[in-house]
Amino acid sequence: MRKQKWLLLLLVLVLTLSLALTGCGKQDKPEPAATDDNQEEETKDDGEEKLAEEQILRVNWGSEPPDLDPQTTTDQVSFWIINAAYEGLVRLDKDGNVQPGLAEKWDEEETEDGGVIYTFHLRDAKWSDGTPITAEDFEYSWFRAIDPEVAAEYSYQLTDTAGIKNAGKFFEGEITDKEEVGIKAVDEKTFQVELERNVPFFLSLTSFPTFIPAQKAALEEFGDAFASEADKMVYSGPFVISEWEHEQKLNLKKNENYWDAENVKLEEIHGDMITENNTAINLYETGELDVTGVAPEFLDNYKDSDEFENLAEATTWYIQYNCEDKYLKNQNLRYALSLAIDRQSFVDNVLANGSIVAEGLTPTLLPGKDGKEFAENRGDVLPEYDPEKAKEYLDKGLEELGITKEELESHLTFLTGESDVAKKQAAAIQNMWKQNLGIEAEIESVAFKIRIDRYNRMDYTTTFAGWGGDYNDPLTFMDLWVTDGGNNDTGWSNEKYDAAIKTAIEGEGDERIDAMIEAEKVLAEELPIIPIYYNARNFLEKPYVKGIARFPVGADTDYKWAYIIEHE
Repeated sequence: MRKQKWLLLLLVLVLTLSLALTGCGKQDKPEPAATDDNQEEETKDDGEEKLAEEQILRVNWGSEPPDLDPQTTTDQVSFWIINAAYEGLVRLDKDGNVQPGLAEKWDEEETEDGGVIYTFHLRDAKWSDGTPITAEDFEYSWFRAIDPEVAAEYSYQLTDTAGIKNAGKFFEGEITDKEEVGIKAVDEKTFQVELERNVPFFLSLTSFPTFIPAQKAALEEFGDAFASEADKMVYSGPFVISEWEHEQKLNLKKNENYWDAENVKLEEIHGDMITENNTAINLYETGELDVTGVAPEFLDNYKDSDEFENLAEATTWYIQYNCEDKYLKNQNLRYALSLAIDRQSFVDNVLANGSIVAEGLTPTLLPGKDGKEFAENRGDVLPEYDPEKAKEYLDKGLEELGITKEELESHLTFLTGESDVAKKQAAAIQNMWKQNLGIEAEIESVAFKIRIDRYNRMDYTTTFAGWGGDYNDPLTFMDLWVTDGGNNDTGWSNEKYDAAIKTAIEGEGDERIDAMIEAEKVLAEELPIIPIYYNARNFLEKPYVKGIARFPVGADTDYKWAYIIEHE
C-alpha cells in the first residue's frame, strides 16, 4: 500500500481513522484476518441463510480518493475503490488465496537463463460498457506503468520487484523498442509476461492496483481527465461508480457486465467521506453506517461489544523528514527530533488502540527466515527515547548549521491530515518536541490529496506518514527508501542501503533476509524516518454485514463477497 503514506498508505485507518499510503503474498496465500467476515454463510435455526431484500452496504471512505487511475494511484482509499471497481489477472479470494480473475488460467515456463515466462489466458470478460477486455488492454496499461512520461510512483514494482525483462531499461530510456520488453499481447486473449528471475509472489502481486488494466479506449478518449469523474472511467470489476460528489460521497453499484456478477450479492455500496470521529460514530449508532472505525476515545465504549473487531495489519507509521530541506538534511537534527519522541507513551496514551511500538521499519506478520517473522529476525534497531541526548544532538545540529533554535522553530512545520485522529497525533508529537527540545513546530492540517502532492514536490519539513505492505514480503517496506525510488519522499540516499536492497531483490533465501536486516540498521543509523508504531485496525461492523474480506497487505479490503442478511 503505498501512501499508505498507507504511500504508504499514509493510510486512513479503516474506515474513519487516519489515512495510509500507501497495499499481497509471497507464497500467493497471505493470511486474512480471522473474523466472521470471512465466513461464507450464517444460518438461522431453520438452517437457511436469509438475505436482506435491500443489499446496500453503507461505509465511510474517510476522505476523497486522490487518484483512481490504477497505474498512478498510491493511496489506500483509492485502492479500496479500485479493488471494487476493477480486476486484474488474478483476484484474492475471501481467504486470501490467489484465484483466477480476468485470467481464466495461466502457464509457467522456465527460461534457460533462470527467468520465468507466464502465459495468461484471458476469459471472455467485458468492460462495463459491454466491450471485450483484451490482452491489448493489459499490454497498454503495463507499458503506461513503466512509461517515464507517466512517471508512475509504483513503476518499480514492474521494473524491480517483479523483474520484468528489460522493463527497467525501458523506463530509464536505455531501450525504446517495446518488443524487447517482457510484456506482450500475443493475441486478443493471450497475455505473456517474461521475468528475469523467479519471483515467488509474482501472481499475487498482479492483483495489486498498478497491474490492474485500465481500458485502452477510455484512456485515449479522456486523456488527462481519465478517472477524474465517474463517467470518465470504464470498469472491469464487481462494481461501478454510480455517483461521485467530490469531498462528500462516492457510491458504487453492482456491475452487471462483470464476468462473475452472479456471485456478487451486494447491489450498492454507499460511501461517505467523513473525517470527524463523533459524526461517524453517531451515524453508525443510528444505522446510517454499517461499518466504521473506532477512534481511541471511543474504545472503552465499544471494546466489549460483539460488533467490535481489533485486527493486526502490516502497516507502519513513522515521522518522515525532508532530507533535502536546508535544516533537516542535518543528521544530528533528525536524531534530536527522533530521540525526543516517547514512542511507548504515544502508543499507550495517544493511540490506546492495541497498536505496537515499532522496533524498526518492517512490521510484524511478514515472513523472515528460520520459520520466524522478519521483525523477530531483525530485533529492535531503533534508538531509544532519551530527552537528554536529544538536547545534545540538537545543540550539535544547530552548531553545524550555524543557526539558532529560534530560526529552526520558525522554519519547522509538521504536515498532517484533517481528521480528528491526525490532529490529535500531531499535537502529541508537537508537545513532545516542545517539552524535550523547547521547539514548537507549527502544525499544518491539509486534505489527503494535497498532502500527497506536497510529498511529491518535497514541500514539507516533517510529517506523520504511514505505509501498508503491498505484498507478503519484507521487501514491500524495505525498497521504499532506495535512491530516487518512486515512493522515497524523503530525498534521502545511501549507497550501502541501495546495495543491500539490490541483494534483497536479486538474492535468494537467507541471503536476501540478511541483506534487508542490514538495510534496517542503516536506516536506523541515519534516520530519514523514525518508525513510531505498527498499526492495529479497530472497527465496528453491524452483525447483519457478512463477507467483507480483510487482508494484512495490499488492497486490504474487498467487498466482492460482502452481503447483508435479513435483520430488523
